[in-house]
Amino acid sequence: MSFKAFFLPVNLGTGLLLLTQLAVAATVPEQVLIGPFPGSATVPEPLMIAPFPGARISDSELIANTDHGVVIGSVRKVNNRMRAEKEVRRRGKLVRATFEIPGGHSQIEAFNHAMDQLLNRPHSMLFFCEGRACGPSSLWANEVLDNARLNGPDDNQIYLALSIDEDPRQLVSVYAITGGNRRVYLHIDQFTPEEPILEPLYPTPSTLLKLLHTNGKLVLPGLELEAAELSTDVPLNEGSEVWLNLVNRMLRSDTRVRISISGHQAPTVMQRLVDLGIRPARLEIDQPLPDIGVKIEKL
Repeated sequence: MSFKAFFLPVNLGTGLLLLTQLAVAATVPEQVLIGPFPGSATVPEPLMIAPFPGARISDSELIANTDHGVVIGSVRKVNNRMRAEKEVRRRGKLVRATFEIPGGHSQIEAFNHAMDQLLNRPHSMLFFCEGRACGPSSLWANEVLDNARLNGPDDNQIYLALSIDEDPRQLVSVYAITGGNRRVYLHIDQFTPEEPILEPLYPTPSTLLKLLHTNGKLVLPGLELEAAELSTDVPLNEGSEVWLNLVNRMLRSDTRVRISISGHQAPTVMQRLVDLGIRPARLEIDQPLPDIGVKIEKL
């Protein structure tokens, strides 16, 4: 699978429970309208993802005001409680749907169909995982996504979390799995926070590495390194330091990876990575462009 775009750190944000579960699955149309819901006079806004051809809605709900956590890291159980590597929690509106995919199609096909649509929108990638790297599927099914249908072999799962950088900003999670009964499910959480999330959100090092291996390149946002170009003793602003530490951790997680760095600030970025302990032999300076931002390519 391929990712079509990269991301910037974003300032995001975060309303009566209206719930329905379809007792008999119905084939969904090209534009997904989940509802109307009991007690609701209006049909809620559609999901931004058109369904996989022939897919059937097995479960759906709209929660107009809920405390919701978007998981942007792997999960595990600690002292009989689910723990996520990282989570963004806010109040807001949650639209949630689970689709059963027609026989003969894999969870990867269903996942790619949804992912391609999301990546065509302005977005910021936050987390991606496959298989056992995501953590136990039982935790994703029962505690993260609240749908036991999604339980299955850990090796058969894929998860993506990203922000859609439109107005209003939304956090979208996509989870696909082939269950033990060989049925394929695709689950979507579409969350609209009530209030902006003021802190910037960054991808995990493992997500950066997956993107680098898949696309062969990364594009980092404009880093404020001008003062640091004069002296490596000058402290970086928080955002720039976070990005450099993420790249450092990405490179440490796979010591076979070598990269080239392009951009006006490439020499400073390279020196900072060397200062963080990355061997110079793994780094090369390439083109002086772009003027803003830094491009990293896999060698």
